[in-house]
Amino acid sequence: MKRASGFVLVPALLVAATALFGCGGGHGGTPTIDVHMDGGGGHDAPAACEGDAGMRKTNGAPCGCAGDCTSGFCVDGVCCASACTDSCKKCDVPGSIGTCAFVPKHEPPRDSKTCPTADVATCGMDGTCDGAGGCSKYASGVVCQGGRCEGDAVGGIQVCDGEGRCRSGPTTICAPYGCTSATGTCAADCMSDADCADGVRCVAGSCGPKRGGAVCTKDSECASGFCTDGVCCNVACHGACVTCNQAGRAGTCWPTEPGQKDPHTVCKDEGSASCGRTGACDGVGGCALYAAETMCVPPSCSGDRLNTAGTCDGLGRCRAQGVLECAPYQCANAACVNRCAADTDCVAPNVCQNGSCGKKPKGQACAGATECSSGFCVDGVCCDGACQGACRTCALPSAMGSCTSVPAGAAGLIWVADSVRMPSASPTTAPTPTPRVSSTMKVTMARMPRLVAVVMGSR
Repeated sequence: MKRASGFVLVPALLVAATALFGCGGGHGGTPTIDVHMDGGGGHDAPAACEGDAGMRKTNGAPCGCAGDCTSGFCVDGVCCASACTDSCKKCDVPGSIGTCAFVPKHEPPRDSKTCPTADVATCGMDGTCDGAGGCSKYASGVVCQGGRCEGDAVGGIQVCDGEGRCRSGPTTICAPYGCTSATGTCAADCMSDADCADGVRCVAGSCGPKRGGAVCTKDSECASGFCTDGVCCNVACHGACVTCNQAGRAGTCWPTEPGQKDPHTVCKDEGSASCGRTGACDGVGGCALYAAETMCVPPSCSGDRLNTAGTCDGLGRCRAQGVLECAPYQCANAACVNRCAADTDCVAPNVCQNGSCGKKPKGQACAGATECSSGFCVDGVCCDGACQGACRTCALPSAMGSCTSVPAGAAGLIWVADSVRMPSASPTTAPTPTPRVSSTMKVTMARMPRLVAVVMGSR
């Protein structure tokens, strides 16, 4: 009997045997881990659990339990490529739905206990994630200790430095308003000339136009003529992915951090099938697009061939599906059979012997070099070479089995050290990765990819 196939995400340094065989490949069925969280990611109500009675769903589709998914993982309300139990990672992050991805910077984790909110006076954790799998600290510029009036200004203010320390901050000029000694803050309005700076008169409850960064409710209150995001701003600042009230930059229109939701809701999520906008920001004042290698067309079988998943190119276009030869194995449930149980799992005249139909061509899932006709098993698939060096992989969904440079920002990739993989010296031993981590790579680990998204089925 054929078992469900699916998409799995495996780290390059954990040889593919663990992900493809150790969790249900070969014998015992697919893993059925259910970490569905109600309400996660703003999706519609989760689908009813269909289990084996219905068609299993591909990664990214809504699910009710693990049995709904070909991968065997229902996480955050969607079918996921892995169990995704790491801190500050979720499976419903815009742009990477269906793969376990880092929660964007300043977004809350799945469980609030992961990043508990500390008192702002400590400048410790602010209750959100840092975009790289850890917890974020209060941002640079956040006031951790109030100041005192020094004439028509507030001095002695201390602010967080973004690294968990409370340090001396800049003096705040209150003019044309005065400083309220009881609170150590600038006055927001006036009842008499005493509430204004020296030499300024209070007229109709105002000391005059406010400077940039001052709290406001309408444009006429500001010297610039612009009141945006609750503060006087240097420009109108109403476009996509820009705000005027960011900590340390109040009063200046500035791009929103990459990965954050558009605060002005100009960017709308157009869905992964479109390869268009994700609903998040790109960090330079624009709308982010679905990352390269995001699936836009699901895989399918044509006889003993696999029509591989169509993927986004990172520029808003969906690339056409490719074709992968499954022979000597059959294609079933949108994936090449990984291990046979009977002769019917093999393409004639091949027969099933000890779970194998014969040597696998490039692009098929593998646990060791001896399974591959090329003699190379890299990143969990049969590869056309050893594929050495940083930022190269044999398992990009758009180029399975071919050693390819990893595109910038590719979806679903895990950042790990460069490693060298050689064919197995023994017919019974899988290749062993030997890490080679330079001092530069240690610093840039979160930015230097060395794969790993394996979009293959397991049986």
